[in-house]
Formats: sequence, C-alpha cells, structure tokens
Amino acid sequence: MTLTLTRLIAASLITLPGVAMAADYMAADANQDGMLSYEEVQAILPEVTTDTFMAVDADGDGLINADELAMAQTEGLMPEADS
Repeated sequence: MTLTLTRLIAASLITLPGVAMAADYMAADANQDGMLSYEEVQAILPEVTTDTFMAVDADGDGLINADELAMAQTEGLMPEADS
C-alpha cells in the first residue's frame, strides 16, 4: 500500500512531455551492468526527479533493474523504450 501510494505521488510529481520521446535504456546503461543508476537515467530523461527514481527503485538499492523498469513503464512513471 505504501509503495503504491509512493508511486502515485511520484507520478503526480513528474510530467513526461512527449511520452513517445526517445528513451534508449540499453544505451543509457553506460557501465553495462544491466541496471540503471540515477545518473544513467538522467542522461536520457533529465525530467525524472530523484523522488520518481526512488519510487521506481522498489528494492532501494539505488539502481533500477529490468523488473523495476517494466513496472514503472506499466504504471506510467517511465516512458516505454523505443523499439
């Protein structure tokens, strides 16, 4: 419940102009560890706030993994990746 509320609050804090905007998550993974740091996300989505990043980072490890990214996309917190 708290996590869902946090995500709803985060969603209200962020506006993603042009959700169709290019979001190449694989290219953003600069160190190729399969996860995205806040800095890596900022490189492609500078409008993502630290609050939103923390809401997406469900396990609190400071990185967004593939499952967290997929959930964030489903919930509208992050745009879908370009195909």
